[in-house]
Amino acid sequence: MINFNSLKLRVHDRYSFVGIQKQDEELHFYLPTGFDAKLSELDTFVGKRDLFFLLYKIFGTFKEICIEKGYIDDIDEFGTQDRDGVINSHRGSEIQDDEENSENIFYSKLDIITHFLKAYEEPKILALAYRLGKSNKFDVSQIHKYLHQAVYLPNHAAYVDEMLLPRPVMQFESTDIVTMYCYLFCEIKQQLGEVVNAEITALAERFRQHHLGNQDSLFDEHSYEQVLDILKDALETIDHNTPIKDADYWQYYEAIKVFLYGNWHQAENGEIWGIKNFHSVWESMCLTHLVQIVDPSLLLHLDDRYLSSRTVQRAKSSAKLIDLSNAFNINGSSMIPDAIVFESITHKIKDKKTYKVSAKDWDDYGYETRINGIYLDRRSVRVGYIDQTPDNHTINKLRELYKSDTKPGDVIINDPLPPNFYSFWEIDFPLAPEDIHKMYYFNHLFYIAIKKKFTDFDIFITKIRDLCNKSQVFQLSVLRDKSTEHLKKKFNDFLQHEIYFEIIDIKYLDTKYFRDPNKIEEIKRRSIRKQFVYEHLLQKTLEKRKDQYSNLSIRSSFWLPSYLPDDSELLQDSSTFMDGYIKLKNVNFKLLAETYLA
Repeated sequence: MINFNSLKLRVHDRYSFVGIQKQDEELHFYLPTGFDAKLSELDTFVGKRDLFFLLYKIFGTFKEICIEKGYIDDIDEFGTQDRDGVINSHRGSEIQDDEENSENIFYSKLDIITHFLKAYEEPKILALAYRLGKSNKFDVSQIHKYLHQAVYLPNHAAYVDEMLLPRPVMQFESTDIVTMYCYLFCEIKQQLGEVVNAEITALAERFRQHHLGNQDSLFDEHSYEQVLDILKDALETIDHNTPIKDADYWQYYEAIKVFLYGNWHQAENGEIWGIKNFHSVWESMCLTHLVQIVDPSLLLHLDDRYLSSRTVQRAKSSAKLIDLSNAFNINGSSMIPDAIVFESITHKIKDKKTYKVSAKDWDDYGYETRINGIYLDRRSVRVGYIDQTPDNHTINKLRELYKSDTKPGDVIINDPLPPNFYSFWEIDFPLAPEDIHKMYYFNHLFYIAIKKKFTDFDIFITKIRDLCNKSQVFQLSVLRDKSTEHLKKKFNDFLQHEIYFEIIDIKYLDTKYFRDPNKIEEIKRRSIRKQFVYEHLLQKTLEKRKDQYSNLSIRSSFWLPSYLPDDSELLQDSSTFMDGYIKLKNVNFKLLAETYLA
């Protein structure tokens, strides 16, 4: 059993081992890169307990991917292959002198959690818990089986005082060891955030009521030691008083004993539990999230070495906007960027919003389609819809679709406008998240163009003319005073700032590393040169197309781990690197783990 109070929190400043390591009779709990700033806050029983179980689940998910890919065998215990509990995943890369690209090694010398959970067999548990026992209840249909044991009364009536009928047996039978196992099983599953069968929970509760208080828990800081002592005493009592010990009994007895008495302090110095080269896990987590949030058609390239088949299937579920399958072949070999995304404004839409809009009280050249309240700076915002007649103000239609505010005439917009509505207003760069969200909610013409993948101005203006032909309101109000030349300039500016190709590299490094002047040459060797080659090859492929995508900009970003438990943003821009050539992005480990384990 782990005493979380005894673990010493650390973060490796050089190696990418994450897990528990014994050094000079002390257990060091090494956390991923990016946790440095929060070590003091996490250095509590609860903090270390929650991190242990979080990493346990992450390692389990990653292990299943490695098994599915054939990198390791499906073996009984997590990573246990040899007598030292070590197994290698021989999936490295061409650059063997780069530590982050070396082979994956799992350590599980004392993985008592997995060993314990492996003993779970629900049908067997339920069968053991409800074995036959003597009962003072009667089944009249079975009485003929007990006449030879009956006491015959003077009136020749047969009296039977007990029968063997199915009922739970709790007093020092093999079922007692089962209910104890169920209690520990439920305690572990609670820490893992997993649901347990109601019958198993009932058996666990029966054990708790007999031996423990209602509030006591094996994983509670205040009751941990007391509960552990009680459980050890209970195991000894059950073992001493159980008369018949069959194979089922010993299976659960051994699982419980290893769990309660397994002492990591008795292990030799070295890695006890965890994984070397956490970079592979980090890459798997980040790219899994990327597949979840990006339209598969816009995810142009993906390194799927450490992705589950389900994730890979989603990534390949639709044809790509641009085929980059042979873009990164050079000198007879293939380079593998982590990911390349056609980055669009549509990816940046976050939560739901609410806007209050009202009609402007002046006539807009005979067509009252101007709505106030979208922008605060009195910028002209015009909204219209297909088949709108000149004498019908847009606000009137909105009142039919949305609820009115308490203020007379105002309308509350709490969902995007229907697809037959369009809007236009002048935009400035860079666009703030709030500006982007308004473009989405009010169907700004530029936003709709990108949503429908119209990145060529000639195609865009053709669609605009179609709108104008369907309704005079678009020509004389929504797009009034906007010449073709003006729209072309604004549209191209919009594409240049908000539509681009992004080469994403998952880095298991922190921001401080890129700020260290002593690391410049190392960074160039390990990261920058490779990024230059990626961009060069991508640009060559785009130029050959000679279409609307050929002149779009290419950007690079490094995704770096960070631990921000109180932050609601999963991905945040940190700062630029090399005068803006590369964007550093902090990825919130806590939120990323939730999406990885979902």
